Amino acid sequence: MSTFPTIVLVHGMWHGGWAWERVATRLEDAGYPCVRVTLPGKERAPGDPTFRGHCDHLVEVLARIPGDVVLAGHSYSGALLTEVGDAPQVRAMIYVSAFCLEPGESVASVNDAEAGSQAGKDDIRQVGDYLVIDPETARHAFYHDCTPADATSASGRLTPEHAGARVAVISRAAWRTVASHFVVCTLDRACTPEVQRMMAARVGSSSELESGHSPMLSMPDALVQTIIKFTKEHMS
Repeated sequence: MSTFPTIVLVHGMWHGGWAWERVATRLEDAGYPCVRVTLPGKERAPGDPTFRGHCDHLVEVLARIPGDVVLAGHSYSGALLTEVGDAPQVRAMIYVSAFCLEPGESVASVNDAEAGSQAGKDDIRQVGDYLVIDPETARHAFYHDCTPADATSASGRLTPEHAGARVAVISRAAWRTVASHFVVCTLDRACTPEVQRMMAARVGSSSELESGHSPMLSMPDALVQTIIKFTKEHMS
């Protein structure tokens, strides 16, 4: 049996577990078991596609994992870590340009409060109950520092996200009781570095990568090093 904690990787809006593939492969090569979560959603995975459904799904995933867990969340999924990340076996959390919120806040209220995001309310479309981001918008907002092939591939895999997820209000702050680290992506066009640093100050432990919004794709080696370093610090 592995003595390493399981790293649970949670994706952001419109994405899937596929976004973490490169990071998971490298972590597994280093001896860390990984679980890449795919949240329920249209054209993605069965289940309740709302924020509450996502929280419940993550709780169920965590309950099936024996032993210690380190949670890593990207972008929107930081809200999930904040709401339910204090499960008994979770030893640490890592926010990767992720929404480390206070109770009463939502992804929308924080990201739209400051100008500069290229994936804000004016950059996405609502179609019925779902939010859609156009591939070209995604290329510029999420993948501008990725290779052209990676940007094209990733933008083509995005799926609609339930509109309620973006405006769901947080009721708890798990980062107050679980050791947490924030990875600021300094070239991010979706969640600006200024907004990230504001949230990073809440947890008191942070580092910076010279990356756009998706370091899982553009610089997985550096991100893996950050994840392993913080994990080791809190599993000793």
